[in-house]
Amino acid sequence: MMIQETAGTAASPARPNSLTEQIYERMHEEILSAALTPGDLVLEADLAKRYGVSKTPVREALRQLADRGWILTIPRRGYLVKPLRLHDIKEVFELRLLLEPGLFAHAARGGDAAHFARLRELVGRTAEEAMPDDSQSSPGREFHLAAARMADNQRATAILTSLLDEVRRLHHVMPEVRTHPETSDVAEDHRAILEAMEARDADAVHKLVRDHIQDSADRVLRAFQLAIG
Repeated sequence: MMIQETAGTAASPARPNSLTEQIYERMHEEILSAALTPGDLVLEADLAKRYGVSKTPVREALRQLADRGWILTIPRRGYLVKPLRLHDIKEVFELRLLLEPGLFAHAARGGDAAHFARLRELVGRTAEEAMPDDSQSSPGREFHLAAARMADNQRATAILTSLLDEVRRLHHVMPEVRTHPETSDVAEDHRAILEAMEARDADAVHKLVRDHIQDSADRVLRAFQLAIG
């Protein structure tokens, strides 16, 4: 697919993405959706030809992906999509368990009516899903990020975004095994968390969020262990 730099318009004053940014975003999405799978070797020349650009923006995008831990540099060979190990999955969920319960509890203390209305909308959209939504804009994912933004901690929100990207990748890497809970179960968990947040019961929020994440961790870890034998 050719990548072209977009032109700005009067209706859209935001700076257009550079070629490097476009390539980064495209490759990042391909890694998360497992179009590029763990262990795949990628080459600058192949990518430049594929996207119809020079090697320079490709090289810069690859450097950024390497800096953020999505690919590994293989001297004199190219780049390797970072392999996925059981230890990596454990680290992701351990960090979520350390981070999210406290973020949600803090959000519960400071959230206002508009924040809670947004969370309720996301719970409703999750409940309406026939199948789990693995996109970057899924309401289940956005519920967690919206609560993090309520806590008004940009660094924690950025970290959580990366962790949720890792979880999304896991689901795509293992399509042959069931790693998703039922959407109705996710909506029920999120609804219970929201009700505790609206009641300003930080202790209950902390416990509900921890239990919710631990259930997800247990499910994914069991699936990965089955997949690798």
